[in-house]
Amino acid sequence: MALKGRVGKIVYGLGSIGDTGSYQLLSAFLLFFLIDIVHFDSWLAGIVFLLGYGVWNAINDPIVGTLSDRTRTRFGRRKPFMMIGAPLMLIFYFLIFSPPLGGAPLADPRSLWFFVYILLAIVAYEFTYSMTALCWFAVFPEVWESTKDRTEVVVWRQIFAVVGGAIAMVVFPVLLDVFEGRFGELGAWGVSGVIVGALWSASYLISMLGFEERKEFASEKPMSIREGLRLTLKNKSLYTYMVIDLMTWCMFGWLSAMMPFFITHSLGFGDTELSYILGLQMLGTFAFFLVWRKVYISRGPIFTLGLSSIAFCASLSLALVVHTLPGAMVFGFVAGASVAGVLIAREVMMGDVVDEDEVKTGIRREGSYFGWMVAVEKISLAVVGLCTPLLLSTIIGYVPDQPEPEFMDMGLRLGMFGFTVVFVVILLVDLLKFYPLKGEVVNELRKEIEALHAEKAQRVK
Repeated sequence: MALKGRVGKIVYGLGSIGDTGSYQLLSAFLLFFLIDIVHFDSWLAGIVFLLGYGVWNAINDPIVGTLSDRTRTRFGRRKPFMMIGAPLMLIFYFLIFSPPLGGAPLADPRSLWFFVYILLAIVAYEFTYSMTALCWFAVFPEVWESTKDRTEVVVWRQIFAVVGGAIAMVVFPVLLDVFEGRFGELGAWGVSGVIVGALWSASYLISMLGFEERKEFASEKPMSIREGLRLTLKNKSLYTYMVIDLMTWCMFGWLSAMMPFFITHSLGFGDTELSYILGLQMLGTFAFFLVWRKVYISRGPIFTLGLSSIAFCASLSLALVVHTLPGAMVFGFVAGASVAGVLIAREVMMGDVVDEDEVKTGIRREGSYFGWMVAVEKISLAVVGLCTPLLLSTIIGYVPDQPEPEFMDMGLRLGMFGFTVVFVVILLVDLLKFYPLKGEVVNELRKEIEALHAEKAQRVK
């Protein structure tokens, strides 16, 4: 039996430690690891990100989501995937950060064998991640229906997301320092990766105690794959939401990817200062969750997401003028505070899109929808992966272990802010002009979904 009430929401929310922690660590440190530590060519690293996180996830995530919708077991539709995927995540996470290099960086930055190795490691990890995270996401709008419940669950998820983010952005650099003396620079990344990877997997497994899948949805006859694909891809709410979702992930991913370079090369700080600044960023997010939740409940998703996105963009302008550690810590906190509003609005809006589909089709298909959403979210890593060498190599002219170009400092600052402006503008245009689930449309949708679920519950009694 699953835990009920607020306790169940809290335990379910524990999965965010693994979800956000794994994403934050990969987005913040994997390119840095490949380029600065392994000495892999920056453009080849960007191509790996494009193939592993863009092309592969466009195939992988929708397939896993559709299969989970069609699965019928005594454990439910989603839990079997999580039971298998979570332990396997740890294995492939280790392989990503423990390439067989003999303890030394690459002699040839354009090594073909390393390109193949890291691509396959990422592909394997992403498949097991999809099995786990996608199904964990998919139970959220199924189990909790009302705006009050969903915003509360999102708050708990984001509180634990801060914990996962803190482990990734604050604890992980400390672990690297601790283990570097014993295992060497490359070895420290492998050992630290195993430790945090075990936490990611454990959080998903424990989170399964916090929810019970609803029998009325599992008893429905699944829609044919062809018909489901047709209806999904013609849904305007889905593809306009996916643009919004992608831009938010690009915003956060770009900040995470640039922070190690910015703090190291522009500010001249080390891992300790990096931990302080990123820790304040996590604290800012944590401190403002309840503030943004009140804004969401009183003003709705469009106002909340629009305001918090503009605030995030404004906070990145501080990167143009920050030079001291106190200033950098303020920058981290302010950026984190605006992130909280984007996260709450974005995640509750996911449930609206799934609800609308169920009202139209009569069948609950979270897996299919979250499959496409997660696929698009991972494209953000490919976008960031390509923007990084574009900024570092093409625009700035940076080469690891070579003298820094004169434009390094200001190039990083302008790049952090400029790319963020592009992402936020695209988000706002799509949100205000094209996204259809606004105002009274959402209120009417809530009434229809409650009536439909009551009818379905009666059928299985």
